[in-house]
Amino acid sequence: MPEWGLLLLLFAAIAIGYALGRIDRERKRRKKAENLSQEYFVGLNYLLNDQPDEAIETFIRALDITSESAETFETRITLGRLYGRRGEIERAIQVHQGLLAKPSLSYQQSLRVQLELARDYLSAGLLDRAEALLRDIAKAENSIRYDALKLLLDVYQQEKEWQRAIDVARQLLSRDEGYYRNRMTHFFCELAELSLQRREYHDARERLQQALQADRNSVRASLLMGAMEYEQANYRAANKALQRIAQQDPEFVSESVPLLVKVDRKLGRFQSISGYLNRCLKEHPSTAVMLAIAEGIHRSSGSNRASRFIVNQLVRRPSLKGLYGLIDLHLEQLEGSSRENLGLLANLVSRVIDSKPVYRCGQCGFSGKELHWQCPSCKEWGAVKPIRGIEGQ
Repeated sequence: MPEWGLLLLLFAAIAIGYALGRIDRERKRRKKAENLSQEYFVGLNYLLNDQPDEAIETFIRALDITSESAETFETRITLGRLYGRRGEIERAIQVHQGLLAKPSLSYQQSLRVQLELARDYLSAGLLDRAEALLRDIAKAENSIRYDALKLLLDVYQQEKEWQRAIDVARQLLSRDEGYYRNRMTHFFCELAELSLQRREYHDARERLQQALQADRNSVRASLLMGAMEYEQANYRAANKALQRIAQQDPEFVSESVPLLVKVDRKLGRFQSISGYLNRCLKEHPSTAVMLAIAEGIHRSSGSNRASRFIVNQLVRRPSLKGLYGLIDLHLEQLEGSSRENLGLLANLVSRVIDSKPVYRCGQCGFSGKELHWQCPSCKEWGAVKPIRGIEGQ
């Protein structure tokens, strides 16, 4: 056979091999695409049926199929994030660290990976590592800077680095002024409480004034100011701080009443707050206010008149705490078996009251008996408030 004939056969063999290879690769690609499409719709079905864990697992399988044939930046970012959502933080870190090691990443892509890695570290409780990354990212002059600052704020809150948290919140004011001013206010109050524990009243007062400058409607700052002034025997100043709460947030008036009554006794004249309490009862009624007024009536006019006042109020606004207050007043007037029987009723009502939560978060529904300025469940600041109604205020 001529030499050119052999060359022709060689080229033909190469062409056939190449064509068969392409056909085989196309067949595999189509099969993988079909598998990917199937996994995608299975995952979507899980989401629609409110089964997020199963959906995440399905999407991870789908991304694994994709990454075998065409490993892309977005694929790896998403895969790492899904591992994080499923709680597999070590795998998420491995994915993002591996991606960060690629020399082909652009500057913007590198920042995104570092942000995801910082989020992984934060989830794993590695706050020092997260902080180091986030501080570097926050120096960048682009939109990702604000995402880094938000995460950095979470780090400082967990570390209770309140002054640093304030500094970061200031940088975020342009994004949502009301939201971050609220947080700044609580951070100032946290610093004030630390100063009060050390009896550094001058510093505490300065911090509380800064809190009120950040948010003049800060109930927490007014409560702390009232308690501090009372401890220093500045009763008029305490009275002023506590009465300010009715304008700041009437739902918290009940929190100020016990201390307000103590302040009034120190001033020696119940009439100084009776007008204020009656206005509160009319405009923003609560059981705590009602019982404080009843206590004043009891001292000035006796138990019978105080009892009638409570009965009239319970007709308008029934409450278990009000009922207990009424029973307690009647116990003073009874003896023998009647007192014993009413005492049993009082004990029963008291046990029911003790079994009920006192505060509830308006954000996530968490409830408990202690007032948390930061919700233990959703971590929102200022969302926990006194429960109102027959079982509350």
